[in-house]
Amino acid sequence: MFQILKRDGMGRIGRVSTVHGDFTTPTLMPVIDPTDIVLKPKDMKREFGTELIITNAYLTMLHFGKNPALKIHQLLDYDGPIMTDSGGYQILRYGNIDVPPEEIVEYQDLISPDIATILDIPTGVNASREYAAETVRVTLERARQAAQIRSNPEVMWCGPVQGGLYTDLVEYSAREIGKLDYQFHAIGSPVELLNEYRYAEIVDLVMAAKRNLPLDRPVHLFGAGHPMMLSLAVAMGCDLFDSAAYILFARDERYMTAEGTLHLDELVFLPCECPVCTSTTAEEIKRKTREEKIKLLARHNLHVTFGEIRKIRQAIVDGRLWEYVQIKCRAHPSLLEALRRFMDYSDFIERFDPVTKKSAFYYSGNESIKRPEVLRYRQKLKDRYTPPRLDTLIILSRPREDTKVDVEGAHVLKIVPPFGVVPEELEEIYPLSQNQTPRRLDAEAARTTAESLESYLTSWGSFYQQVILFNDKNLWGNMLIEACHPVAKKLEVIQLNEKNLNRL
Repeated sequence: MFQILKRDGMGRIGRVSTVHGDFTTPTLMPVIDPTDIVLKPKDMKREFGTELIITNAYLTMLHFGKNPALKIHQLLDYDGPIMTDSGGYQILRYGNIDVPPEEIVEYQDLISPDIATILDIPTGVNASREYAAETVRVTLERARQAAQIRSNPEVMWCGPVQGGLYTDLVEYSAREIGKLDYQFHAIGSPVELLNEYRYAEIVDLVMAAKRNLPLDRPVHLFGAGHPMMLSLAVAMGCDLFDSAAYILFARDERYMTAEGTLHLDELVFLPCECPVCTSTTAEEIKRKTREEKIKLLARHNLHVTFGEIRKIRQAIVDGRLWEYVQIKCRAHPSLLEALRRFMDYSDFIERFDPVTKKSAFYYSGNESIKRPEVLRYRQKLKDRYTPPRLDTLIILSRPREDTKVDVEGAHVLKIVPPFGVVPEELEEIYPLSQNQTPRRLDAEAARTTAESLESYLTSWGSFYQQVILFNDKNLWGNMLIEACHPVAKKLEVIQLNEKNLNRL
């Protein structure tokens, strides 16, 4: 049902097979209001390459009733994969709906979407712990009930995770629902956090769920459809996203970009290359009727969002997702805060990151220090490496890539930020030989690199009778010299320059 084709960190490209065709993840599901269709699903498929859409089973049932002959694909005039939500958002917004959960399950079996969702109880972000625990209990109870009563073998089912900001409850909810027979999972209650730009808290919510859900099931992040945060969500391992924002923003005359949102009134130029923006001007859109304006803005918003999905997919293929996330998260301070929160989970992320990639390692700011490649190298150096027993250690601080040193009876150690110390016999291992770092280091990269040298010498300094440090004071000052304190009594410091290297 779900085949993972490519990984980069926790981000992944996958392929899902349904009765109505396959779709690729990560993907965006435009939300279709069955009672007010502004852009037809089949037109979306043609214009945007939409592979999967989502609609609301509860609203469909209220409006169209229980007609056994009416299937959701017929109703929406769409022949591709369709997912249905169950009314959980209406519970979050209004407090309750007057339909029992088993009836929603039976109705979705009746209308036969490709993916259906049980009627969960969203926790929200302002819930007390007692209420949050109750939403988890009831959601799990309904999930167990739904697993027993569902009857349509063509429908795959999504089991939501609840718990809100209480990460221990989220972890419990994820573990328990992961034990049940569901093909998809959804992480609930992020909408209010998204609306308030509380992205760091979303990181904790998503990571609490992802660390406890089955790894072989796609994960849907409810309500996350703005392009500015999609790359971070994919990096956390989310696969599906639904967006009503494209139409809601259009109705408010808001114009999405991959870095944020602008208002139509503010625009003099259209900063986009999509078909909408290259075929008209901001002033022309402003003069349109309200209905025409909504359609144009909705189409633009979808073009931008699907374009972002394609860029994320390519970043995964290229092994550059982390670098792409670093770039995107500098679009807003709250996103940058969220990226740094995400770095707190680096040890967990490293488990899923490929050992080798086809692309070089690019240093893109001090967040790169906690990239999986760096953590993995440093841990392996600590756990698995023993240096040769030689009398002399030569330390080269940031030499040129083509610098070769061959001194009989000497072991050569190179300083390669942000990885730290690199013994010469390991320098061809990926990504040590394939990395690009600015010549001028930021303070954090310099500090952690120097700490790496200090740690090495603390462990292995006793092996050597003599230690020679070729130090580049223009780069390091006395930082590396100070890091050599474990071998201070046998240390000789030489200024790094071409003349001195040629002596070697």
